[in-house]
Amino acid sequence: MAGAQEVRGRLLSVASECVPLVKTGGLADVVGALPGALAGLGWDMRVLLPCYR
Repeated sequence: MAGAQEVRGRLLSVASECVPLVKTGGLADVVGALPGALAGLGWDMRVLLPCYR
């Protein structure tokens, strides 16, 4: 595929909070920003959160 970036690896982050869904402290900011930052370096990162009601 022309212009497609090669994926360096896949990461799964498990956290209790993530901006913009759930935020109680600074952890949410880091968990929310990290996937975008690592995507720029070629990583495929997903975030797994608990299903809060």
